[in-house]
Amino acid sequence: MKYQDKVKGLYEQIRNNFYLCRDDLNIGNDKFNSSLLFGVLTELNRGRQILFGEYGGGKTTSAEYLHSLFNNLPIEIVRRAVIRGSPQLTQEKIVGRPDYGKMHQGQEHVVWQHFVLVPQKIVDEFNRIPESSQSMLLDGLDRGEWGYLNEHISQDKQPFFATCNYEDRGNNSLIPPILDRFDVATESKFPGVANAIAISQDYYGAKDAILKNPEISNKIIELLNSGKPYQEIRNSLNDLSEVFRKELKQNGLETLTEQELNEIDSEIGKIALDKDALTYLSFLISELNTHPKFGQKRSNDPINGEEGHYLYNLIEGSGSRREDKSIVRYSQALAWLQDLKEVNLEHMLTVAPYALWHRLRLTDGVASKLKDDSRKDPLLLYAVKTLLGDGTSELPGVKKRFLESRNNYQAVINCIQKNKLEEAKKAAKLYAANGKGHPVFLDLGQELE
Repeated sequence: MKYQDKVKGLYEQIRNNFYLCRDDLNIGNDKFNSSLLFGVLTELNRGRQILFGEYGGGKTTSAEYLHSLFNNLPIEIVRRAVIRGSPQLTQEKIVGRPDYGKMHQGQEHVVWQHFVLVPQKIVDEFNRIPESSQSMLLDGLDRGEWGYLNEHISQDKQPFFATCNYEDRGNNSLIPPILDRFDVATESKFPGVANAIAISQDYYGAKDAILKNPEISNKIIELLNSGKPYQEIRNSLNDLSEVFRKELKQNGLETLTEQELNEIDSEIGKIALDKDALTYLSFLISELNTHPKFGQKRSNDPINGEEGHYLYNLIEGSGSRREDKSIVRYSQALAWLQDLKEVNLEHMLTVAPYALWHRLRLTDGVASKLKDDSRKDPLLLYAVKTLLGDGTSELPGVKKRFLESRNNYQAVINCIQKNKLEEAKKAAKLYAANGKGHPVFLDLGQELE
């Protein structure tokens, strides 16, 4: 069986039996639920995803099922390791605490929290953590680095989910450095009346029984509480996960081994971007980072709108290299899932809004022009999809500008590839049109200089 078929089989198992939902995203001939699709891609990429939504909308539940089935962990272990966001969270509750018995003997030793020891992570109600405390998670979220006292745990990249309810009096804003570390964000949508009725008839979560195993769970808890070195815990946890994987297979659930996940990771990384996807990405990155008046887009420069409806006049701040990586990697993973050899323009247009809407801060005028439109997405996601796609008559989108100027861009690139650098400089300067043309030509001109 091809790996793509296994992954699609897991997607269907979760969609039909655990996280009941309906499709809201068409990609080629395939239909997906956006939140679950990006959850699957997050598992494959060992990435980071925020799930927004209403209370009881299945945000945390979907992440728990994904962790359980993609990492062969009993669901009770996944839930035991979840951090519940609250104003009282401290580093001791998230990362670790001193071993008080050894401390009284003059020894320094850390008792690590299960959240750290279990590689796959979930933070529930992330935006209930005060802004001043969110920085405690930056290194762990970004690099898998966790430290307390003089001890340190370094993990390879693992899937990390955070859930956020929509704004209420108990919520806080997420600080920009935290938002930038999440690859994608999705909304856990209302599943429809039929699915809601089906969910309502499983009051005690009987469907979860197949994902439970008290014997293996007790062994894992004993392991997590053993105080052994992290790598030894990790190796033993992998062994117990393999035992659970075989049990799932006996119950009709075909999951992936760790080796298979590593091979998928390698295959995804080899997916190339086709010419249109690469060119569109160049247009998008240039609009987020290049400015004809100030040299580059900065968070502390004024927005005057004189140069037209490019993204640098519609957002506060600028792009980041993490954004670029997220767009490329998730586009590669999506192309891989559809068993294609290259990322195409549709993949890029599908992924980019979900990689950017939580990171971009749109100016007030943009949202107000779109707030009364009919839409199926949250206003900010809808606005970013509009701005990155065809746009409107008032707000033409990046895709429209890409289609209008890609031949000129390719002409400059062709000159560069043929080492006709002076000709390329002249063409880039011509198409930049003294700052009135697309900023991608301004950037090309700067590079050629």
